[in-house]
Amino acid sequence: MHRQEGNQNADQMSPMGLALAGGLAGGLLGGLTAYLTQDNEEDLVERGDDRAMRVIAGALTGVTIGTLGGLGVAAVSNQFRDQSEIHSEGGPCEESQYLHCNESINTPIAPKETLHNKLGHYLNNQVKIQQKSRKEAKKVVMAIQIELQRVLSQNLPFKIEAFEYTGSSYEGVKVVKADEFDIMIPIKIPPSWFHVDDSMEIPGFSLIRKTNMHNCGDSFDKYLEKMVSQDVTDYLSPVLLKRHFQSLIQQLFINGNFKNQMNYHMTLAPKGPAITINVKRSTYENEICIDIVPVLKIGQQLFVPKAHSQHKDGGLYSFLWRESFSLQEKKLLKTMDGQNECRRDLLRVMKTIQLGSSQIRMLSSYYLKTLLFHLNKKTSVNDWSCACLHERFKDFIDDLIECTSSKHLPNYFCPSANLLAEHAKQPLKELSSYLQRIRRNEYEKLID
Repeated sequence: MHRQEGNQNADQMSPMGLALAGGLAGGLLGGLTAYLTQDNEEDLVERGDDRAMRVIAGALTGVTIGTLGGLGVAAVSNQFRDQSEIHSEGGPCEESQYLHCNESINTPIAPKETLHNKLGHYLNNQVKIQQKSRKEAKKVVMAIQIELQRVLSQNLPFKIEAFEYTGSSYEGVKVVKADEFDIMIPIKIPPSWFHVDDSMEIPGFSLIRKTNMHNCGDSFDKYLEKMVSQDVTDYLSPVLLKRHFQSLIQQLFINGNFKNQMNYHMTLAPKGPAITINVKRSTYENEICIDIVPVLKIGQQLFVPKAHSQHKDGGLYSFLWRESFSLQEKKLLKTMDGQNECRRDLLRVMKTIQLGSSQIRMLSSYYLKTLLFHLNKKTSVNDWSCACLHERFKDFIDDLIECTSSKHLPNYFCPSANLLAEHAKQPLKELSSYLQRIRRNEYEKLID
């Protein structure tokens, strides 16, 4: 307490102290100067009284000049001290100092993070896959792929084309875990053998109808006979083709040498258009899902055996094949980002949010990818620099609100197909309301 008061008094007296000190020093200097300016020793004797007067006058002059100088120094000192106090009380200062306003001490504090910075942290800490995990998973997939190629080449009466690797792991947008891989097995059929029948006018789905199967050759003829329904002639059955491929893939599990060599625990399950191999290895923490999808390739079109929602109604609905745009999607995603651009980063952020959100999880990641394609198409190329990630994030949420409220999301490569057509309206409406609340309050809540 006393020490603080002493310091305050010392601060208050500092201008006067400077003035007196300046005056005393000036007086001594003035007197000494007057004394030394006498002509010689003889003059000093003759003008002894005059010498004293000169010394006194010089001292008084020095005191006056010194005092004025001291006051000037004190004034300058006060000015700097006043400016220092303004800064310490929360006056104008650089943002990098991170000071509380109205604080009397310079205490650095953490700045409030911007949405852009939070998205950057989210990408680095929540979204990205560890490199070691990715490499180990791809080794497992490669080993199974090689064995699968061997099994198919020995059991199919025709030569299949090179496998196509699609999906997020090969598009550069896989998030969190390296646990899903998609492999397409193309079956090339010349258009002269089968043609695409769109007579049912269902966007995104077609019938594959036989035309000149007798020109296919004996081995292929016999194989295709197994894939054509006996009940409704001339139409390739997606169910029969998928069932046959599942029986071929099952041989991976019969081959004991392969299983023992790889030390895998594998299970098999049909899922959508794919036959899924689930792999668990003691040295790998995550289960790996490998989706094997047989694909009909007719001209430039690809068709997968994904059932239509009305396939259980029977009739021609059960013979519909869904057109696939996986190769176009992969090409677009792999090439859409230039130097320091953020399209794929935005999709990775949204996919990670989807995994952790019970509300957004009702939408598949394919819908998020489609939304990105549409947003990219209507946005200027200059709006996709990494510095604009937070702005495009807001745009994405706006578009997500729009499509869920209107229950309309066109397939990017087949705009007449509405991806949300089969979804119930109420859950979409609730999701839209949830996202609108996020938009009104804080976007950050999605990534906190």
